[in-house]
Amino acid sequence: MENTSSRKWRPDDPRRLRMAEKRASILNAARPILLRDGLGATTLDRVAAEGGIAKMTLYRHFPNKEELFAGLVNAACDEMRQLIENMTPPGIDQPVAKRLAGELRAFTSVLVAPDALAIYRMIVADGWRSPELSRAFQQSGMQVIRQRISVLLEAGGVPGEKLASRAAEVIALALGDAYLRAVLGIAEEGDDGVFERQIEVAVAHGLS
Repeated sequence: MENTSSRKWRPDDPRRLRMAEKRASILNAARPILLRDGLGATTLDRVAAEGGIAKMTLYRHFPNKEELFAGLVNAACDEMRQLIENMTPPGIDQPVAKRLAGELRAFTSVLVAPDALAIYRMIVADGWRSPELSRAFQQSGMQVIRQRISVLLEAGGVPGEKLASRAAEVIALALGDAYLRAVLGIAEEGDDGVFERQIEVAVAHGLS
């Protein structure tokens, strides 16, 4: 059976647009099932039954569950990238430290959203099946935020040769133990405050 994603249509072809809309609809229906059951326990028949999708339509777009998983991860990458790019930290007229803290605060809030955590957990569990997808998910968020952090660090006087490593350190400090607890499903009531303290430490280190 031909996978519709392999068809070559002009970008403005109505058939291409309809196929993209249908594909997105299938992914939206499959997402909660995959997140609930994981890739190993999910079957396309179950996705079709629970998602209210005709089997022929599902198999036309996604011939196997690995391709469905790939579609979900790629969609999640696009969503995360857009959320991060649309973040609105304090204005350009604010001190660099305040802008950096705002950037980190917005970034951590994206990563600890329930769907983001659920997809991350699924990738940790099943990503070995397709390492390039795991890498894409990691880079879709981290690469964008690292670039944004680097711009602020440069504005704060960090030398160019140190920007990449310093940005990585800042991100790691901002996420810290509170993010690990969120991923493990053992977040504590006071972790919002922990994130704030971690961000303070990250900003101080980044601009030191």
